Amino acid sequence: MVNPPRPPQPPRDRATARQRQKALEVLRELEHPSDGEAPESTAIAEEEIDPGDRDRPPASTLFYLMPVFGTIPALWTLYRRGGTAEQRRISRLAVTLALLWLGGYILLETGANHAESLHLPLLLSSSLLSSGYFVVNIWLMVRLWRRRRIDLPGIGRIADGAIGKPPF
Repeated sequence: MVNPPRPPQPPRDRATARQRQKALEVLRELEHPSDGEAPESTAIAEEEIDPGDRDRPPASTLFYLMPVFGTIPALWTLYRRGGTAEQRRISRLAVTLALLWLGGYILLETGANHAESLHLPLLLSSSLLSSGYFVVNIWLMVRLWRRRRIDLPGIGRIADGAIGKPPF
C-alpha cells in the first residue's frame, strides 16, 4: 500500500516575528542608548537573534582571522577594549592561535638548527605546523562567513585564560 503524498508544510521558525522584532529593538537600544547612559548588560543570548536577521560579519572580524597579518588589528581591538563581545572573542582566539604558532615555529626552527640528527624531522614538523595554522585560520574565516560558531576545543579555554577577559 502506497501512502498518499503529504502537502508541503511551511518552514518552522524558531522565533516568531514578534520575538524577532523585540530582539531587533533591544539591539538598536544597545547600539544607540536613548538616555545617554551605557546599558547595564550587553550580553544577549545567541538564541534570541535569528541568524537570518544578521548581516554578514564585518570585514574587520574576518581580517582578525587572516594568518599572521590579522594579529595586529586583533591585538589593537583587545588593547583598546573596543568592538563587540563577538569581535573581542574572535580577537582573543586569533591572537592565541598566532602566539601558539609563533612559539612552536621558533622552537622547531631553533631545534632544527641545533640538532644535526633531527634536522629534517624538525623542519618537516615546522612546515606542518605552519600549514596547519594557515588552514585552521582560513577554515575559521569560512565558518565565520557562514555565520557558524568558531570555537576550537581547548584553544578557546587557553584564549580566555591566557589573554583573559577584562575584569570589568
